[in-house]
Amino acid sequence: MSPADPSSAPSHPGHEGSAGQPGEAGAAAAADRATGQDAGEAPFTIGYVPGVMPGKWFGRWRGRRMRPVLHDALLPAAGWRAALDHGAVTACFVRLGWAPGDPSLDELRTTHHAVGLYEERQVAVLGTDDVLGVLDTLTTAQLHEESTPQPHAAIDDAAMAVELAAAGAGPVVLPMLVARLHARKDVTTRELTDAPTVPVVLVWPKSVAEDTEDAVQRFVGIVRGRRESSGRDEGTQPQRAASSGEGAAHGGARSTATGARDAAQTTNRQAAPEESEGATAPAEAGTTSGKVPAKRSSRAQSGGWAKAGASTKPGLRRKPGRKVKNSRSKKRR
Repeated sequence: MSPADPSSAPSHPGHEGSAGQPGEAGAAAAADRATGQDAGEAPFTIGYVPGVMPGKWFGRWRGRRMRPVLHDALLPAAGWRAALDHGAVTACFVRLGWAPGDPSLDELRTTHHAVGLYEERQVAVLGTDDVLGVLDTLTTAQLHEESTPQPHAAIDDAAMAVELAAAGAGPVVLPMLVARLHARKDVTTRELTDAPTVPVVLVWPKSVAEDTEDAVQRFVGIVRGRRESSGRDEGTQPQRAASSGEGAAHGGARSTATGARDAAQTTNRQAAPEESEGATAPAEAGTTSGKVPAKRSSRAQSGGWAKAGASTKPGLRRKPGRKVKNSRSKKRR
């Protein structure tokens, strides 16, 4: 017996394990599969500041299974500009004009894209025992005449300001959605009718890549109410398109079989009248010795009065001695 070939000997288990263990690239690919993101796909993260509620727009993007995979991040109101500049988020819902250092919309559009969404009203948060609570709405003059409001509160400090208002330290003025976010049972809100509104906009840098810009534009379309059937987002759902193509192939095979079956049924239906005509010919020839069906009288019906039982309508019964008029044009009473 010849000695075993050394090349056919199994390798050392340590070498197998080192070759089978995934490296950093494998770990990244596994993380992408866990999040549903394709390998090499740029992250797509939309940020928002407290009080903004973009959940319905996120749900529509995910419900339509659009690409890239959408991630959302809650940012502090004072840190959205840094998050955009450092690439932590792709775009962000922000509130302009509330903090003293916020840029105006025209200044922001010199370096960023900005899409205005809505104008947010200001409200005064009062304690439930405040005398101003008897009014449905307030003006700024009424607020300062009847109470001593708190200093201008930052959005990130709104929870503490609402707690102080509940304790009786004085009302605080906040954007409506921020006040709703920190609502409590011991406070109430009143709209300030003469206070300026606060714009809420979607902002992203002008220096993003072309693929990222395309994704942001499609997200802007969802925010503005674009429907899935509009046809402007074609080619953004490769998985759905592939599945529909497979379904079309199977559907084509089914339609071919169905078409052949329908053609056979049509041929049978066309042949059936010919057979029935050939079968009725002998029957007509043999009707001379059989019973001939009675023919209806072609005489016109009388339009005058007739006795009961003389009605020309079959099955119509009348009481004896009662006269009725046999008129077809009789109107209902």
